[in-house]
Amino acid sequence: APRACNDVDGVKVCGEFGRTLFVTPLADGQVAWPPVAVEPGRIVLSRGNQLIELTSTGQTRVLKTLAGTATAPSADEQRNLYVMSSGAGGTEVASLAGGQARWSQPVIGEPAGTPPSLGKDRVYAALASKLVMLSREDGHLIAQREDASAAAVMADGSIRYLAQRLADGSYGKLVAEDAQGNPLWSLAQPNGLSDFAPGPSGETYAVVAGSHQLLRVSPAGAVEWSFAPDCADCNVAAAPTVDGETAWFPVWDNRQETPVDPLYAIDAKTGKKRWTFDGFDTHTMQFDPSRTLVPATATDPTVRTAVTHHPAGRPVKAADGTLYVANDGAVVMLDRNGQVNGLALYDADAGEVAWQSTFVEPVQTWLNPGVRPSPVLAPDCVLYVWDGASVR
Repeated sequence: APRACNDVDGVKVCGEFGRTLFVTPLADGQVAWPPVAVEPGRIVLSRGNQLIELTSTGQTRVLKTLAGTATAPSADEQRNLYVMSSGAGGTEVASLAGGQARWSQPVIGEPAGTPPSLGKDRVYAALASKLVMLSREDGHLIAQREDASAAAVMADGSIRYLAQRLADGSYGKLVAEDAQGNPLWSLAQPNGLSDFAPGPSGETYAVVAGSHQLLRVSPAGAVEWSFAPDCADCNVAAAPTVDGETAWFPVWDNRQETPVDPLYAIDAKTGKKRWTFDGFDTHTMQFDPSRTLVPATATDPTVRTAVTHHPAGRPVKAADGTLYVANDGAVVMLDRNGQVNGLALYDADAGEVAWQSTFVEPVQTWLNPGVRPSPVLAPDCVLYVWDGASVR
């Protein structure tokens, strides 16, 4: 880790990582992540049944109270918001301008929890069992797809989604449609697909559920390569963050001893591995007065503790190639070669594996807190982090 560090408001900031602007507690309601940036210095996020406006100084304001629990919102070019909410009165998809409703459309089913996706003329809202397609202008229902996932909108206006739900919760195929809903192609996967992400050149990256591989699918629907992590008993945890050259994604190792759960960087065109990043360790030392240095028992009063902070989410890429990666209890700043340029550590006790060592024997504890929400980099270069209790 970088040597130059300082502590600000309970956050240990090291290296080139930017200064802390604010910490805003939001633990008194269920927060849906990610937020959406609507203009420089202002984001909107969902907390319970409220849309909350958050400024770059950490001030909050209730923008709108909805009838039910809200998903994370989306925003269009005119700063109109789109959000799904579910309550006693059912589920609705709504569009708002300046906190006032533009339209509201009831739909049948529970929200899947993802933000609505926006095409040029359509809103794609994911429910637990289907994908509904609405008009962006007035919200009227255009079409729906049964047994489908959330949709990703490509640069040409076409969409990709997963369809044909399998017994294990994965999907049997990847589907492509044009902007008018006409089928383009579908790619069947017998082992199931668990996640996907669009690429910058019309390609799609899909995670195979059964064999834990990552596929690159061409704009025409053909598999161009497959990649499997080279660590033992591990799997691709999420679809990648991609630019024209590199795909980055987290990998989870299922072993309970000395696990290796790195962030992988692979060549987006060839599928060849470039590098991996396995996180960092924090070390503490304390003295236990009940222990004494007695030659007969060789007991050392020094207790040393190490916590491993592993990559635990999809990275966010800045325009200059810098990566911001959610780690356990921290955000790490990497260059394009996977080298640490800085970090912000806000919970030194959060990690995947912790061990304590005395003079007698070490004790290892498996923590494995799971995937962390990815940070959000707004257009004004403010990085927003959700740690489960506060927005940083």
